[in-house]
Amino acid sequence: MPDPLIGKIFDEFPDESDWDVVIIGGGPNGLIAGAYLSKAGLKVAVVERRYEIGGGLATEEVMFPGYYTNIHAIYHLLVDLMPVLRDFDLDRHALMWTKPNAQAGMVFEDGTSLLLTRMIEDTKDSLMKLSVKDAVTFGKLMRGWRRIVTEIIGPATFIPPMPPLDMIMAMQRTKTGNEMLELVERSPLDIITDSFENDRVRTLMLYVCCMWGLDPRETGVGMFVPLYLDRAMNKCYCVGGSHKLAGALTREILGNGGTILDAADVTKVTMRNGRATGVEIAEGRALRSKVVMSTLDPQTTFFDLVGAEHLPEALRESVEGWKLDKWSFNTLHVATREPPRYACDDPWINEAFMVISGFESPDQLLAHWDSVVAGKIDDNFGGHATCESLFDPHLVRSPWGGHVSFFQMHAPYEIEGGWEKRGEELEEAILAKWRKAAPNMTPENIIATSQETPEGIETRFPNMRRGAIKHGDYTPMQLGCFRPNQECSDTRTPIEGLYTCGASTYPGGLVLGGPGYLGANRVAEDLGVAKWWKPTREMEHYIKTYVE
Repeated sequence: MPDPLIGKIFDEFPDESDWDVVIIGGGPNGLIAGAYLSKAGLKVAVVERRYEIGGGLATEEVMFPGYYTNIHAIYHLLVDLMPVLRDFDLDRHALMWTKPNAQAGMVFEDGTSLLLTRMIEDTKDSLMKLSVKDAVTFGKLMRGWRRIVTEIIGPATFIPPMPPLDMIMAMQRTKTGNEMLELVERSPLDIITDSFENDRVRTLMLYVCCMWGLDPRETGVGMFVPLYLDRAMNKCYCVGGSHKLAGALTREILGNGGTILDAADVTKVTMRNGRATGVEIAEGRALRSKVVMSTLDPQTTFFDLVGAEHLPEALRESVEGWKLDKWSFNTLHVATREPPRYACDDPWINEAFMVISGFESPDQLLAHWDSVVAGKIDDNFGGHATCESLFDPHLVRSPWGGHVSFFQMHAPYEIEGGWEKRGEELEEAILAKWRKAAPNMTPENIIATSQETPEGIETRFPNMRRGAIKHGDYTPMQLGCFRPNQECSDTRTPIEGLYTCGASTYPGGLVLGGPGYLGANRVAEDLGVAKWWKPTREMEHYIKTYVE
């Protein structure tokens, strides 16, 4: 009988429970899948290892007291195309986005600068300082490349991938498709070098096209050049921090009867007669389910949780051959009394969402990336910086005020000398490099710092093995229908009842939302559940033009 003073004590979560769907991982893809399927009437449980839901959608007080920062995802690339932002009324959860006009700047040692903006004409004005020809070329290219993104690559992100030959035949139906095919087999370096004549223009374009892990010399990935260049000019910021998106999706799941278990480390996917039947968590509880969806990397999902002994030989071999990202990130978060002020010829740089510095030429940029792949960071490094509090004053909750910024650079997981030794040394080097571009980044201006190395990324997110933020490299054999392999790229695996829908599944990482959306579609179809959502207008056009 309930106590007359305090009422009924809440029921403890049962040792054994039954579900329609159990989702491993409460990151963006897990939350997206959970939101769709719970609203479809399925009994859904999202199981998250951390105490905080959201995975890479993390906004945390890493500089105590009172200075918050987006420790992982900050640049949201597909806000204008993500179905989840149209299918759910997330505005009611106070989810808001801002898209600065000044998107990505680059400053050079002599004070010259370049700026990519939302408006192509503003960008052309900036490029014209260094090359009239490049400015004209940029305008012409972007008219065609934006069509490739909005008509093909963008909507295809949320539609199951086609085999390569089918994709080629489909693209040949239209002029825009043929233009994309002409880019595919070329490397980012060749495309940028052939398109622009000025070395500084080339440096900026190459950085924004390859910063997320493309090998600049790799052929077969040329279609990413229009995508990443267009998205470098269309990044959005989530007001209040990226965790606001996680919070909004969480409310949708809970509001539709779903359950979220945090601090619940999944230790095993239970199997019976070759079928996935649920999960066990570290404290001993068992969740039985019709479907298990994993948002984790292939090694964790198939080897650690399922077990190699349960895998078909072809699947086991593909997991063994999976290649992680070629580089990770080292990020220095900084609280300052005033925002960085760059010594350059364009005042808009101080308002830019991202400011790149430290590189003077494509050769220097390539040398830096080569060093990183070799496990080194030499004096020729550079990176990109963002003053987050310029766009989001809510991040500063200290009575002393100030600003929050970060400087992020490409870095190896295994660095020569080790991160324990090199970390402090690199922090000083980063501040010195940053100070060359923004002279006011002096010790007197800095209130606090916090550095997260590639090892720190793995500690925070173990499924980002070796600091691999995308769960796997972007190479031709790990993209499209080969991500993570041909058996699993549509999210259904050869193991009955098991689905993958994380960054290692098509279309990939960077909070695109594609894997979670595709996983929800596949599970709903396989369970015979009516889908309450429909493809977006852009997706319907893509399906009609290239799929049917």
